[in-house]
Amino acid sequence: MSKTTHTLTFLGTGASCGVPSFYCGCKACDEARIDLRAARDCSDLLIRGEQNTLVDAAPELRLQLIREQVDCIDQVVVTHGHFDHIGGIPQLEYYVKLKSGALVPVYAGQQTLATMSQQFGFMTDSLAFNQLVAYQTIELDGVCYTALPAAHGGDAFGFLIQTAQTMAAYFPDTGQLPAATLGYLEDLDILIIDATFNARNWMPHSHHNIDEAIELSRSLQAKRTYLTHLSMHYDEPITLRELEQKLSAYEGTIHVAHDGLTIEI
Repeated sequence: MSKTTHTLTFLGTGASCGVPSFYCGCKACDEARIDLRAARDCSDLLIRGEQNTLVDAAPELRLQLIREQVDCIDQVVVTHGHFDHIGGIPQLEYYVKLKSGALVPVYAGQQTLATMSQQFGFMTDSLAFNQLVAYQTIELDGVCYTALPAAHGGDAFGFLIQTAQTMAAYFPDTGQLPAATLGYLEDLDILIIDATFNARNWMPHSHHNIDEAIELSRSLQAKRTYLTHLSMHYDEPITLRELEQKLSAYEGTIHVAHDGLTIEI
């Protein structure tokens, strides 16, 4: 692994409904309308070193990259094929045709690649698909990505993300993690974990609620945890201020991720 300094930016930290939702007047959405720090696009990451690597591509990708002053993408790693994680892929078409001139490599599981091929078949001259299998590790720009099965249907992955300095794990969409996956998550410096719901978990086989995400963080003894893929609406709306107050009990070890947050890895 390279000794190049890398940063990880949360481009988006919301669930598919976003915060605020156009149809919602709950206290979390009202907060986000006046406090941009509480507003959330769909979840994805940007890892920057000598190159720029996307992990997922939210539907708001164009606006996210403009916000972060990013003008090139070297490769994309995809967790799964749901629209809120691949809907931004078409934004890369004219980047390739008008600027880079080179196909963008995309790494994902077989079912996810099939979904993208079906939905974005018009981009065969812009994307180069590369299939990942469970527990496979690839190295991109000096960072190692290990595909770990998540509990989200199909071939959904989270990724163990390792640099020379940091071991991080990214699971934006998952229910209770498989035992084999948990075996890879010992001694984590950073855990980034699905915390979609507050209070009642509508989809326990596919997502965590906030308390379950906290419990996982504590059981893994991750040095730092960032909650992501937050709906903030459901089942009981919770404001960013309220959630940060709740997490203050964990003495700085568990944080709420927010759009644009950048950390070193």
